[in-house]
Amino acid sequence: MKFKVIIPARYDSSRFPGKVLKLIDGKTMLEHVYDNAKNSQADDVFIATDSDIVYEAASKFTKNIYMTSNNNKNGTERVAELSEALNWLPEDLVINLQADMPELKFDNINLLAEKSFNNRGLSTLYYNLVDTKLLKDKNTVKILVKDKNINFYRHYDGDNIDDIFKHVGIYAYIVKDLILYQALPQSINEKNLSLEQFRFLDNGFKISAYYASSNPGISIDSIDNLNDINGVNN
Repeated sequence: MKFKVIIPARYDSSRFPGKVLKLIDGKTMLEHVYDNAKNSQADDVFIATDSDIVYEAASKFTKNIYMTSNNNKNGTERVAELSEALNWLPEDLVINLQADMPELKFDNINLLAEKSFNNRGLSTLYYNLVDTKLLKDKNTVKILVKDKNINFYRHYDGDNIDDIFKHVGIYAYIVKDLILYQALPQSINEKNLSLEQFRFLDNGFKISAYYASSNPGISIDSIDNLNDINGVNN
């Protein structure tokens, strides 16, 4: 099983600027994510950023840090740009690991790679919602998984929640599909919900979703999320 991991890392997050460089147990969030990826079965792990600040910080723990265009609209475009720049083969499998998920461990990375090895389109993970209050929390992305029907929500107010789960911020695709994605215009749902996966969904790509092998933890979207992990104010 051969695959590569790319961690797209922006400094100017709209919800929590600079979050990827916030400290957790003495290390930046980005370094925690990188270390988790290095513990996986990935052939190699790369960081893609448009920020000089992130580049300098990441250079202290890896040489696999690359500057990418600040014109990229989302992490998937950033991953696509780096995959093309490094001349990876069209069928190479790439995992996009979001830089704000420091608690997502290597077992989930390996699981997604194994499950998506022969897939086209987009593959991703999901996990149980820990609280029904999160159904209306826009920072917690929800995924509907029912038979072959898959959809994503920021705010879910349907009656049946048996098939609604927490979407985990990790994606797998082959380079060929990444390049196709990059050439497509943003879809309306992608723009309105700020969810990059909708460009795949709205353009008829196959979407595959798998139950995570362990609790992926929280994504860091606010200072409160960070404090929940650290137990102190930063």
